[in-house]
Amino acid sequence: MKYVILLSGLLLLLQACSKDQNTESQPKPESSFSESFDDANDAARKGWIFSNNSVEKGSTQWGNPSLPTFNAFSSTTGPGGYIWADFNSTSSAAGVISNWAISPLITMQNGDTISFFTRAELFFFNNDSTDFANRLQVRMNRKNTGKITGNGTNPGDFDVLLLDINPDYKTFGYAAFLNRDPEARLAYPHRWTRFEAIVSGLDAPTEGRFAFRYFVEDGGNNGRGSSIGIDEVNYRSKK
Repeated sequence: MKYVILLSGLLLLLQACSKDQNTESQPKPESSFSESFDDANDAARKGWIFSNNSVEKGSTQWGNPSLPTFNAFSSTTGPGGYIWADFNSTSSAAGVISNWAISPLITMQNGDTISFFTRAELFFFNNDSTDFANRLQVRMNRKNTGKITGNGTNPGDFDVLLLDINPDYKTFGYAAFLNRDPEARLAYPHRWTRFEAIVSGLDAPTEGRFAFRYFVEDGGNNGRGSSIGIDEVNYRSKK
């Protein structure tokens, strides 16, 4: 009887060791993907969510521009192969633009990278070219797998800020740029420019989403904002 008990204990010990080894050898979650936004409807079918929560809400939601004012960074479908949003995201003359492009559900871990290209549109105004100041945030929802983005200035469950492009609302103007005005050179880029955000603040690999937020306070047809595009998004899981 003693031998049976000893043998059972040995088997349990071996099973526990085997389980520990299997746990240690499990690969890290892989969520890498790319999105070119050549077709915004196709991106939506793959899990992207476009939601305009501006105050007051306007007519523009993220999507391919019907009449592109600038060409895509890279596209197989033509010059409008990128997602685009503009100052008409709010119907207010000077309201809060909060227009979201939310990623599909993925497993995120610290060190993952989100790279993309973006640029703004320039208008000809008062004998100069200007963008009236644009802003873009990259945010993360680590709370849950949902898509609650609040409204106006409230980011909802996407309360982790990973990147903020032009938070001080610098305005680009060609005249100021040519005169080497540092304010203009800090503005939202008027040519396709690559940016990268790094996932951080997670205790462990977590199912969730990241999002691009076109966020402009005092934005609208008599306020800040022209239009911006996003192209060639790459999410790379940390190896």
